[in-house]
Amino acid sequence: MGKLIKNHWARLIILTASAYQVLASIEGFFWPKFFWDFLTTNLDHAVRPIPFLQIANLLFGLLGLCWEWPLPLFTTVATGTRYKNAALQGGQSQATGGDHRKSESSAGRSSQKPGPVKRFLAGMHRSIEARLMIYPLSSLLALLLYQGTNAGLYYIIGMGVYFWGFTEGEEIMGKPWQLPRARRRPRGANRVWA
Repeated sequence: MGKLIKNHWARLIILTASAYQVLASIEGFFWPKFFWDFLTTNLDHAVRPIPFLQIANLLFGLLGLCWEWPLPLFTTVATGTRYKNAALQGGQSQATGGDHRKSESSAGRSSQKPGPVKRFLAGMHRSIEARLMIYPLSSLLALLLYQGTNAGLYYIIGMGVYFWGFTEGEEIMGKPWQLPRARRRPRGANRVWA
C-alpha cells in the first residue's frame, strides 16, 4: 500500500465541510436559528432581522470551496507552469528556425513575473499555515448557526488532518491532487551519535 497523503485527505474533508456550510447558510436564510438559543436569546439578532451570520457562513463556505478546489489562475502561478511553457515554446521556435523576433517578444511578454496579488494568492493556496489560521474562524461561524453544526465538526477534523500533515513536513503542491514533497532535512539530522 502507498503512504497516506494527509493534505489530500484534509482537502476532501474541508471541501465537504465548505459545501455543507454553503447549503446550511442558504437554509438559514429561510429558517433562521442560532444554535445556542436554548441558553440565551440575546444572540438571536445575529440571524434575524438582518442575516449577518448566514451571510458570513456563505462567504466563508465559498472561500473554503475556492481555496480547496482552486481556479487555474492561482495554480498556474503557484506551479510556474506558464513560465516554463513559455520558455519551452521560445526555445522550440528558435530551434526550428522560426521568426526570432516573434518568439523573443512572445517569450518576453509571457515570462514576466506575476503581480503581487497573484503571488499572494498562489502563496495562500500552497500554505498549510494559512489554512490553519482561517479554518478555525470558519468552524466557529458554522458552529454558531443551527444548520451548520455538522460543517463545524468537519472543519475541526479537517484541521486536525492538516496539522498532522504539517507536522510530518508535507507541502501542498501548486496543482491540485499532485503528490506532495516532504521537506528536506539537513544532512545528519536523523543520525544518532553514540
